[in-house]
Amino acid sequence: MKKSMLWKQIGLVALLVAGCVGFEPTILSAPDDAAAAAQGESSADAAANVDAAATAPEPPAAEPSEEMPTEASAKDKRRDDFRDSFDKLDQGQRRNAVVTFGRTAELKTNQTAEAVVAIGASAKVQGKVREAVVAVGGDVTINGAEVGEAVVAVLGNVKVEPGSIVHGAVVAVGGKVEVADGATVDGEIQEVDFGAFGMPKLGWLKQWLLQCVFKLRPLALGPQLAWVWMVAGAFFLFYLLVAVALPRPVEVCLAELTRRPATTFLMGLLTKILLPLVCVILAATGVGLVVVPFLLAALFFGALIGKVALLEYLGQSLGRSFGMIPSAKPLMAFLIGSLLLTLLYLVPILGLLTFALTGVWGLGVAVTAAFGSFRRELPERPTAPTSAVPTAPTPAPMPSPAAPSPTANFAAFDAVVPATIVTEPEPPRTTAVADSGLPPRPMAAPLSAPPVASEVLSFPRASFWERLGAAFLDVILVSILASFVGWAPLGFLVALAYFAGMWAWKGTTVGGVVLNLKVVRLDDKPVTFTVALVRGLAAAFSVIVLFLGFLWMIWDREKQTWHDKIAGTVVIRLPRGMPLVCL
Repeated sequence: MKKSMLWKQIGLVALLVAGCVGFEPTILSAPDDAAAAAQGESSADAAANVDAAATAPEPPAAEPSEEMPTEASAKDKRRDDFRDSFDKLDQGQRRNAVVTFGRTAELKTNQTAEAVVAIGASAKVQGKVREAVVAVGGDVTINGAEVGEAVVAVLGNVKVEPGSIVHGAVVAVGGKVEVADGATVDGEIQEVDFGAFGMPKLGWLKQWLLQCVFKLRPLALGPQLAWVWMVAGAFFLFYLLVAVALPRPVEVCLAELTRRPATTFLMGLLTKILLPLVCVILAATGVGLVVVPFLLAALFFGALIGKVALLEYLGQSLGRSFGMIPSAKPLMAFLIGSLLLTLLYLVPILGLLTFALTGVWGLGVAVTAAFGSFRRELPERPTAPTSAVPTAPTPAPMPSPAAPSPTANFAAFDAVVPATIVTEPEPPRTTAVADSGLPPRPMAAPLSAPPVASEVLSFPRASFWERLGAAFLDVILVSILASFVGWAPLGFLVALAYFAGMWAWKGTTVGGVVLNLKVVRLDDKPVTFTVALVRGLAAAFSVIVLFLGFLWMIWDREKQTWHDKIAGTVVIRLPRGMPLVCL
């Protein structure tokens, strides 16, 4: 408005200048030359005054007076008058707000409300609204109503019909705005169309919000929802791959779920509650941040295996109830359980509850199975000798020809070999010399030591949690060393040199020394630097694939990781009394 007044004033000044230049005063007559000269001099002065006026700076535009209100102030005054009239209504004549979820929000004629909000549905207003009208995932229709503020539709259209008054802006996000003739909109009219930025239409998002999110279910049938079923199909194929490729860990989880169904669910709930606290504690230590990805990856893959076991459990339970399949067909049980879960996902509210409960339950199954395997791998406590076992040595019968006594090396070996190793008794000697009554001939001393049992077969394999604890200590040490040279790529070289050097030198690391773990080869040969280097590089590959190579030992019968299988090694647990570091 100020700009239009300024242009009017500029035009008026220009018109005045043009009139002054083109005006020629009429003079009837001039009897003498003096009068003519005087007239010419006055005309020259007038022309000079006109030129000075033309070149002079324009005066500032005059501000509009209070007696002449601008158009903007008139709109503000109409809005304030509407609000004042609304505030003067009694409490019984107006409503605070109209808010609906999943159904149309409607305000009829002669009804008033502070605001109208529709979530997952449309809004239709015919009365008076003091504030705004908002619809998320639906359309807004203003039919002869008066709205004090904005009208907004998210993923919907706005239609303002004749006789309607909107004192604020009209905005449609992902939709269109239609204002009919005879309707008044004081604010701006804005359409946010994502197609103008090269983005696809958001009809699929609107349908997903309306049919899935607002109805609290993972799956739904409807137009533009094919992508939801494609995502569900991808998860189904992934679960099927886990069921086929990893039958052993699924079987262990299924056995744990069948034996203790309530305990597995409570374990999953407890894991969900304690996981953020554990992550915060590890992050507070600084170095523990390296362990957090290992922990999250282990829980993620464990939850997938537990979910597959849960699907087989549901399928077997349903099959036994109807006599459809025996419990010995896990693949068929998995398919039946997947079908049952899909049908439950289609039910509003119940679908979301089923999705949440099965996720927690699957995680609990995996955690319970992991702890069960850890308990089974712990060494058994030695039991006290019973009264039936004699404590004193019994007198031996008459000795036959004495055999050579074992050497000191054998005595040292017997001190460290576990008690579970049983040596075969020496077969009785039957010689012709003894039968003939001649004195026995003394036997020569053995030239070599008897065969010693392999370390791989003599000692138990290290469990997942023991190796995880040793790896945690090693990661702390390597992090300290790598901080002096930088993390990448020199940090990787430091870690590789540390692990490969320690494995080749002593067959263990600092963490392995603390937990009495040792890396040995399956062929009982020493771990050379080449084997240790190959094992270290393979361990890096196990990290790249989201630590799946490390988690592989959980369901592997030989307790081997991927780098163990590549290098032909295993990790054993030695007795506490056996030293690992002997310079």
